[in-house]
Amino acid sequence: MLGLDIPRPFDLSKLCAAVSAHRGRSLVIEEVHGVNGADGELCGVWVELDTTDYVFIEASTSPLHRDHIALHEISHMLLGHTSTNEDAPRADLSHLFVALPPETVRSVLGRANFSSPQEREAEQLANRIARLAKLTPRQRSRNPELERLAAGLLGESA
Repeated sequence: MLGLDIPRPFDLSKLCAAVSAHRGRSLVIEEVHGVNGADGELCGVWVELDTTDYVFIEASTSPLHRDHIALHEISHMLLGHTSTNEDAPRADLSHLFVALPPETVRSVLGRANFSSPQEREAEQLANRIARLAKLTPRQRSRNPELERLAAGLLGESA
């Protein structure tokens, strides 16, 4: 797909390295609080600087959801999407950009819903990559106590 190998088993850092090499730019994934997707708010943001792409994803969601949010934002990059006034994030994102000089920001894309064609395209590609990577929720155990312990070990809620 687009000349990229999808790592199996899935490894987001390996995929990011491949996307970075493909685009000839650094790609940094940052887990942050405050882009949680609640009440139509953003759950992922891609910020394009002159030489680096930053993807901000909600830290408090499940690992599977964090991977999918990252895939969605990476899909925007692979599809060549750029922001426009109509799809610019409406949320206050200043808390995310404290270390980014505003004059270096070329484009910002954030996902709160799938109302625009770009958002639908990115979600379709993210789903396709997830299928190719066999990125699926782990199977639940029939033993609730084992499931609770496994979730605790993985930092998830059962």
